[in-house]
Amino acid sequence: MASAVAPMLAPMLGGTLDELYGWRASFWAFLVMGGATLALCWFNLRETNKTPAATFARQFRSYAKLVRSGRFWGYALCMTFSRGAFFVFISGASLVAVSTFRISTAQLGFYMGTITAGFVLGSFLCGRFSERYGLATMMLMGGSVACVGLVLGILLCFYDVASLPLYFGACGCVGLGNGLAIPSSNAGVVSVRPELAGSASGLSAALTVGGGAVLSAITGAVLTEANAATGLLGMMLLSSAMGLLATLYVMRLDAEEKPLDG
Repeated sequence: MASAVAPMLAPMLGGTLDELYGWRASFWAFLVMGGATLALCWFNLRETNKTPAATFARQFRSYAKLVRSGRFWGYALCMTFSRGAFFVFISGASLVAVSTFRISTAQLGFYMGTITAGFVLGSFLCGRFSERYGLATMMLMGGSVACVGLVLGILLCFYDVASLPLYFGACGCVGLGNGLAIPSSNAGVVSVRPELAGSASGLSAALTVGGGAVLSAITGAVLTEANAATGLLGMMLLSSAMGLLATLYVMRLDAEEKPLDG
């Protein structure tokens, strides 16, 4: 939940700075916040790994055990594509705002907060119910919510009844779904091999960032002013659906292992 605060507030702050002081103001804000973060890490952050690998080579060799694990890939790809839908949204929301709804940057910042507000709510629900229903079930619920919301949004666009609140409400379903799926898949990633939790976390994070970069580039290439509204939702749906498929793969692995547990 805490990780969603910055993405929720940042577009609003950025839009306000742009309107009041121009686009350069955001870079000055980056400088101040980056310097404050560096100072905090330098003076206050302590090492948490009490048993580090003797060499980097040994640490990288541990990745082979993770790469051979189908369960790791299921969790990691669910997290990659679920968060990828958010990267797609960030890449194309400004074009939709300008070409379809004709809103200002400050208004865009407010509506972009809907997806992270949904993430906060989903994360809260995940924390309340994941122990009762299990990781895979929460991931399935999250992926389903995201996909259903996006399908409804696309239908509204096709019938030309997608108002600004309804459009970004559909995007907010992705935030809600991600809030249910991402914490669960992240917990799953580090639980595959507990002794390699740090390596699993690092590798899955790299996949998430790399996948987001690829999806952002594809989104920028395919979106135009003519197809922005439906194209953005379609790209988000594609990414969310891939995350849902990864969840179904994890659930299949769970089903195959149940007879062995018995």
